[in-house]
Amino acid sequence: MSLRRASALAAICIALTIGVVAGCGVAPTAEPHPTSTPVAPTPQAPLSDPTPTPEPTPAPTPMPAEPDEEEGEEDSEAGQDLPFDPQVARGTLSNGMSYYIRRNQEPQDRAQIALAVRVGSVFEEESERGLAHFVEHMAFNGTERFAKQEIVEYLESLGSAFGPDLNAYTSFDETLYFLEIPTDDPEVTETAFQILSDWAYAISFDPEEVELERGVVLEEWRLSQGFSSRLQDNLLQLLFGSSRYATRAPIGLTEIIENATAEDLRAYYERWYRPDLMAVVAVGDFEIEDIRSKIKHHFAPPPEGDAAQERAVLTASTHRPIFDFETHDAPRVEVFTDAESPGSQFVLIRKLAPETGRDLATFRRLIVEQLAYMMLNTRLFERTQSEDPPFLAANAGRSGYTETLDIVTFGGWMEQGHIETGLGAMLEEMQSASQHGFTESELAREKSELLSSVERAYKQREQTESGILVNEYLDHFFRGTPAPGIEAEWELYQQLLPQITLAEFDAVVRSWTETENTALLIVRPEETEALTDEALASAALAQIVEANSLVAAPYEDDVGDIPLLANIPNPGSIVSEEPIGSIDAVKWTLSNGVTVIAKQTDFKNDEVVFRSFSPGGRSLVSDEDHVSAQFAAQLVTESGVGPHDRVTLDKLLAGKRVSASPYIWELFEGVDGSASPEDMETLFQLITLYATEPRLDPAVYSNFRARLQSIAEFNAAEPDQALFDRVNSLLSQGHLRERPLSVELLNELDMDRARAVYADRFEDISDSTFVFVGAFDWDELRSLSATYLASLPGAGRMEEWVDHGIDPPTGLIDEVVRSGVEPRSNTVVAFAGEMEWDRAEDVALEVAGEILGIRLRERVREQLGGSYSISVFAGASILPDQEYLNYAIFGSDPERTEELFLEVIAEIEWLQDGGEQSYLDTAKEILRTARKEQVRENRFWLNQILDVSERGESFGEIIRFDELLDALTLEEVSDAAEMYFPTDRYLRVTLYPVEE
Repeated sequence: MSLRRASALAAICIALTIGVVAGCGVAPTAEPHPTSTPVAPTPQAPLSDPTPTPEPTPAPTPMPAEPDEEEGEEDSEAGQDLPFDPQVARGTLSNGMSYYIRRNQEPQDRAQIALAVRVGSVFEEESERGLAHFVEHMAFNGTERFAKQEIVEYLESLGSAFGPDLNAYTSFDETLYFLEIPTDDPEVTETAFQILSDWAYAISFDPEEVELERGVVLEEWRLSQGFSSRLQDNLLQLLFGSSRYATRAPIGLTEIIENATAEDLRAYYERWYRPDLMAVVAVGDFEIEDIRSKIKHHFAPPPEGDAAQERAVLTASTHRPIFDFETHDAPRVEVFTDAESPGSQFVLIRKLAPETGRDLATFRRLIVEQLAYMMLNTRLFERTQSEDPPFLAANAGRSGYTETLDIVTFGGWMEQGHIETGLGAMLEEMQSASQHGFTESELAREKSELLSSVERAYKQREQTESGILVNEYLDHFFRGTPAPGIEAEWELYQQLLPQITLAEFDAVVRSWTETENTALLIVRPEETEALTDEALASAALAQIVEANSLVAAPYEDDVGDIPLLANIPNPGSIVSEEPIGSIDAVKWTLSNGVTVIAKQTDFKNDEVVFRSFSPGGRSLVSDEDHVSAQFAAQLVTESGVGPHDRVTLDKLLAGKRVSASPYIWELFEGVDGSASPEDMETLFQLITLYATEPRLDPAVYSNFRARLQSIAEFNAAEPDQALFDRVNSLLSQGHLRERPLSVELLNELDMDRARAVYADRFEDISDSTFVFVGAFDWDELRSLSATYLASLPGAGRMEEWVDHGIDPPTGLIDEVVRSGVEPRSNTVVAFAGEMEWDRAEDVALEVAGEILGIRLRERVREQLGGSYSISVFAGASILPDQEYLNYAIFGSDPERTEELFLEVIAEIEWLQDGGEQSYLDTAKEILRTARKEQVRENRFWLNQILDVSERGESFGEIIRFDELLDALTLEEVSDAAEMYFPTDRYLRVTLYPVEE
């Protein structure tokens, strides 16, 4: 039951996230939920490129519609719905429940199954606020056939981790339960559908379990408190006014959570969990008819008995209402000032009814709309690259928000005090598009980009992961979104894109400048001396109202005709070739000293990934230049490369599936990226340019530094960031090279020094190793390596990184950090020190961490109700020193931190004293299952080959994991816990709110 923050607002790289979902996961660093419904912005400020990446398909959000009867729809014609994916078996059971079944073999021998319920928090009465989410929690606390935690324990024993593989969420309009299972055992599949059936019809609501779970739900509420929750209150009122959505955030009210009885929960459950509002979705490596039979057996009809009959009578008379949003003619403006706000931001919102069409005309209209946002976003990005830009980042897009509301958002992130300037620039761009439209060259580029992204999905259709398909069918059930399948979509895009003309964009861009149902949210850290909140709101409203009287200049598209790489270099050669039989790869040595390691795979038909590394990195830079070195590669990447600034480079690469960017890490530097097999030469040309013709533009530097400044100011005010900054500082014993980002640190950032560091790191690549993994052609890779890599500058400079003595503390440290005003705490308990590293010991340490994570979840969360989420990480490193770093993190009531800390220590001592074999078996299965999926990922092999190469190990070590895992004994795990979780030597830092 995890609170997931999902970026529904497409509004800039600040990710003005207006999505909060109350859920069931326990992995705070993972993405436990497949979808989300927006609730509250959580502005952030990453440094990544804000230029949007187009989705492979448009995202229509029609009103929910029940799936049609089973297969056999007619081909689509004008006015008729698009046909559904013919590979999906779907239908409606006799009791009204829908189902979707699709055979898919990625991951192999696994399946994802889900129970979808078209009911969420908006259906709660005032006295029930929070019950929808509470009910979802109780599904994991006992059903008719499964006792408390038996579901979790059983699925974990099969290798499914609670969080990523077994989870649930509750949003405004929907509730979802999902799990991943192995499919090689019929008994497991049978049990999985028994679990789903019990969730649908037979949750127990044992009063004792309700009391225990109440604490977990309250801790989830506590975790949600802070800037986001305060902003959420403002946003919901702004968007919905008197609509019911304004007062139905899924997390609910504490006074209701604290007092809800088992009878209250059961009453809500029996009223709304009914077959006609539910669907089962199953995608995986199985036989369709076998799964259809199980669904019919377990879900229609529901379990018999007096209670079931009474429930059937109740639900038959219960109408599922529709709650609309509040409309208004005049724009609404809200200024939210908060000390923890991540900089100054705005998001201009247009509220629309969701698209309800599912025919070809609607599909075409949605493509047009998608292209319009792509073109506008490209223009906005160009504004950020100008001298003294009006905003640091900006973005626009449309997304579904609730069942009855879509939002079109235009967002910007500015330096403090420049909100009016940024908003004015956004309005200018919107007016320019409305008055003058787009250009043919813009449209051609974005058509190429969009077609390329769909082509990638088509080419990799046999390797699509089951989870992606599950989400597609859930969207169809919840929102009626068309799901014709990628084969049909590929044909549609090829047919429609060439037909789309500039005239078709007129209606879309005109709608951007309409003022009815428009809302503006301004977020800033504090009132400036110039304008109070009221004055700023008044000024912004005037800007919006007067925008239509602006005479905007037309956009001028400067395409240019300079090739990416003007001169193809004189080729070098491959001087030696050596097979690496243990991992089915090859190693080449080039004439300039560069090493190439290549492994061909069939995991993704349209993917080749690569990274190069050369020893040295920032470790060879002076302390004075360290901060400049830290950001040098990012500055170069954002400036473009060779004769091309970033804007021009993006235009040159339009329609190509290729990316490359340099990096300078502490011990190594190199280039990282990926490409479609057909764009491999472009990839090699980018590598050549970053090595030989880097650029660093002053305007980019100024903008980049301003963004860093804003992030640093946010970090100083954000409570959890203050906690983690202090932990990292203590772990490095305050080492100069490990200082967190701060306003003071930025005083050491210098553009000229950054340029000099980059030039030094890449001027000689003789000791570089390039690793390529994916669906490349061997002959082409040989030719490209000889032409481009063997011709890179190399004078034989062989370097080694330097160890600057960044070592963990050796004693016991216990500190408190005070930040924030909400009544919540967060605690980090870390264990760090030296070790004699080997792979067997590393595996033992990883297993120890997995066992402790399971035990602490059971004890601290489930038995004590003390924390919504407690997570454990255990790992070791060999470079620059052989060290281990393990830690546990949990949030809690400030009054319970000491109690829960002692539980952490008690569980560590339990494992040190011998633990239990059942936990070892479960941990092994979870890690074994994860590795089975990882070995079919190109990035996994890339990282493994890089790690082995950097450490000087044998490549055969990569494939020893299962062998070492199988051989591991409980005694060895206990010994690892004794060695690497010393309970008399640790670092504990606890976040408390600021004292009154």
